[in-house]
Amino acid sequence: MNLDNYDIAIVGVAGIIIGTLLGAFVTYRLSLMLAENNRRQDANNRLIRTFANELAEVYPTPVNWPHNIDAFLKSKFNNLQAAICEFRNVLSPKEWANFDSVWFKYYCSTGRETDKNCQCYSHYIDTSGASIDKHGKIESHTQIGREALKLNIDNILSFAKKT
Repeated sequence: MNLDNYDIAIVGVAGIIIGTLLGAFVTYRLSLMLAENNRRQDANNRLIRTFANELAEVYPTPVNWPHNIDAFLKSKFNNLQAAICEFRNVLSPKEWANFDSVWFKYYCSTGRETDKNCQCYSHYIDTSGASIDKHGKIESHTQIGREALKLNIDNILSFAKKT
């Protein structure tokens, strides 16, 4: 097969066009990935910042634990829920159920589906007690509210740290 100058020029121009289109496509896809990554990172930072600002007295180190933790957390709920709703939009749909469950465990101690619309923070109140198991043995139970709050907030913020 014999190629003349015209055929070589056609192949060269076609190669340039294909290379340019391929380069443009790769650049476009990478810019979309970068924009999505930046969007997720901004949402992560906003979520972490909101929790840090709203709950600075009690999280991560409870330096100023309020006498009435229930009233304190209820007063912070609207700002936290706004951050949660905004952050949820950057999660993939397959993460929604787990994220919603972790958020629900934060604001509702009952864990019952019927209580989704109420706030109950009794799981952050220090309690201790005893019960008798089925063998007649006495078991003591202690709930440390500060630890439960830290655990639940850590679980929420773990979604922001997955990037």
